[in-house]
Amino acid sequence: MLPNQSGLPTINSIGDIIVQAGGHQLGPRTIVDYELVYFPEGSGTLYEVQGMQPVQHRLSAPCFVFTQPDTVHRYLFDRDRNVRHLFVHFDYDLLREKDPRFTALLSTIHVIPAAQNSLIGAIINQIVVVANYQSHHWRRRLASLLTTAIEELAAFADKTPEFAISSYPVQIANSIAYMEEHLTEPITIEMIAQRSGWSHAHFTRMFVEAVGMSPKRMLLERRLHRAEELMMRGAGTVKQISYLAGFGDEHHFSKMYKRIRGITATEYIERCKGRIVRHAAIGVDPDRTFVNRHIVVSPDIK
Repeated sequence: MLPNQSGLPTINSIGDIIVQAGGHQLGPRTIVDYELVYFPEGSGTLYEVQGMQPVQHRLSAPCFVFTQPDTVHRYLFDRDRNVRHLFVHFDYDLLREKDPRFTALLSTIHVIPAAQNSLIGAIINQIVVVANYQSHHWRRRLASLLTTAIEELAAFADKTPEFAISSYPVQIANSIAYMEEHLTEPITIEMIAQRSGWSHAHFTRMFVEAVGMSPKRMLLERRLHRAEELMMRGAGTVKQISYLAGFGDEHHFSKMYKRIRGITATEYIERCKGRIVRHAAIGVDPDRTFVNRHIVVSPDIK
């Protein structure tokens, strides 16, 4: 197989199929490429991966199934209802080369719930539409769309924070709420761990597994968010804001803000005077999302 010089996946086939009720079976089979299947509705369909210890997944809710080459598997479709599934067969050099950012996606069998990934479902639907109309540059568009879907699936498999937040254990959710309530106080990770009932080491391990970052980094992020809200309001000098956001030390705040955000706090205050955010309202945001955040991705472009 020749490498794909574009750096994008090579799509081999695409389909949108409704399997009639009756308990039809696909496989056992192996495939030479990768397959991503989207089931937009739950059913009694089974996805089975065969081996020394076969593993079955009942696809009872909307989901995605990611199958790797040479995996012996089969689908046992629902006996009582029609089952629609959309699929893409593709190859991708970065997956073959085991690029580190896909480690979690490649390390296990993946049946991924679709409820938290509506974007990926929309992308797969769009892939089918683009493939059918075949307008200008359609193959390039297909590859670009699929790249986005794979990146999002890999992020989900890696439990990055944007996906992990919906399934935090109660101890982790409570610890984050405690951080938020006591940001201006000199709380420590040891204090937060004690409230969870876990040892410091176990709490840290469970926190990283659930959230995708350490509790120390989460506490820092929460304080940076608080500082940015204060800077947007023009709530004081950098020194005053550092105390109001719980840093207790202007030098530490300035150092960490520059390291994490890539600009100084003074530069952020100046940006808040610009037309993008100067009329923005600070609203109640219990989930601490990114409303009114101005995130510079390419700092060299003004």
